[in-house]
Amino acid sequence: MDLFVALDAGTGSGKAFVFDASGRQLAYAAEPWSYTVRDDPELPSVKHFSFDPQAFWEALCRCVQRALEQCGRKPAEVAGVAVTSQREACVFLDRSGQEIYAGPNLDARGFREGLEVLSELGAECLYAITGHSAPFIFPLARYLWQRKQGGPQVAHLLMMNDWLTWRLSGVLVSEPSNATESMLFDFRTRQWSETILERFAIPRHILPEVVPSGARVGAVQREAAQRSGLREGTPVFAGGADTQCALLGAGCIEEGDVGVTLGTTTPLQWVAARPTLDPQSQLWAGCHVMHNRWVLESNAGDTGDAYAWLVRLLAGSDGEEARRALDDEAERCSKSDVLMFIGPAIFDLSRIALQRPGGILFPFPTLHVRPSAAELMRGFYESLAFALRANLEQLERVWQRPPARIVASGGMARNRLLLRILASVLGRPVAVCRQAQSAALGVALLMMSEGKDQALQSLARIVPQHELWAPDEEGTGRYEARYHTWRRLHEQLFDMTI
Repeated sequence: MDLFVALDAGTGSGKAFVFDASGRQLAYAAEPWSYTVRDDPELPSVKHFSFDPQAFWEALCRCVQRALEQCGRKPAEVAGVAVTSQREACVFLDRSGQEIYAGPNLDARGFREGLEVLSELGAECLYAITGHSAPFIFPLARYLWQRKQGGPQVAHLLMMNDWLTWRLSGVLVSEPSNATESMLFDFRTRQWSETILERFAIPRHILPEVVPSGARVGAVQREAAQRSGLREGTPVFAGGADTQCALLGAGCIEEGDVGVTLGTTTPLQWVAARPTLDPQSQLWAGCHVMHNRWVLESNAGDTGDAYAWLVRLLAGSDGEEARRALDDEAERCSKSDVLMFIGPAIFDLSRIALQRPGGILFPFPTLHVRPSAAELMRGFYESLAFALRANLEQLERVWQRPPARIVASGGMARNRLLLRILASVLGRPVAVCRQAQSAALGVALLMMSEGKDQALQSLARIVPQHELWAPDEEGTGRYEARYHTWRRLHEQLFDMTI
């Protein structure tokens, strides 16, 4: 039986999944990882994040070994391996193939260089080419920062999934969905932007060849086989950006589908049949892993991390048992008067307010009555649902119509209380992908189809399974006024500093 190994290099952990040819998950192994963080000496709000590339590679190899052992299958049965990863993360190699920089999607060391990009090229031109704005965390700005440092020259600039594909196969390639996140890529033509390369004197040869997502690019080489337990010669395929792979794994391939990936952050991507920009330049545009599809994105920002922080604060641990106990309490709490501003937000990179406050608001305790842990937890779920509604409305503003359907996936899509609240706040049904880790399933579908559009469309319509969550009429009415209050307060916080 053919097996497919999907690697997922996420923000908080590395994961390996084994799927069979029907898209059924047979095994899963994960290992948390962390970053080196240091303050910028001149800009206290700016953080430099980096990771140890060898440590990350070895963690993923251990995950592959454990996943194969878990399902009791032989490496010879693996028909392919491919990688999805966090977006904006990148790795620079020198001429000898040594990593000289490795940074996650959180790294803002290129903040000053991002300002230079805006000055040199202009925000309007940058957005028209790349579909992205606010260049401060993108590989373009980090490359310009690295070039100023001296030391070894950058011979190869790779997105994180491209780097791991190279580690597996020794082949240097990129694919459109994550190349879009480099700010060096023309999302309309699906090629590296000559305009940007020329303007910033970036040599074309440091960027890899662009191939379609799902294309077979090489085979597992000996060193990678020895470390991971995969068979030498196992086919290696091009993967994609985690959010776009999650769209595919959730079956979001038709024009007007909206995928909501409830993870560390929560992007909302509208599937489009043509490249489309936001006239107000607030939203991101990019490439789907489907060859004839694009995306327009809003994003609720810090969601999964904010949730874990709140659980730790309330329960002293963010383990599964602590989460379940808090959720049980929140389920029994029929309503909450708490409005939260501790993570979920409305996406708008045309204005950045680093010093705006967050907070937890509730009726003034005149009678010394304050909210319980259950009310705080429920208030957080409501704030997340309010943020998702506001971001969805931004997408609807561009398209002037509601989405064809809304599909949720990701780790928090297993939270039944959140799903009930979300459907009621949105006032429309939400289809929830039964495979919560839909990015990994998307990678498996790319391999099964070898990136061929017709086969990929067929698989994406058949394999993903969904559970439909309908809005509760009473809840929809109750949340309407609270949503508008939350949105008004969210706007007012932009004008405040602490």
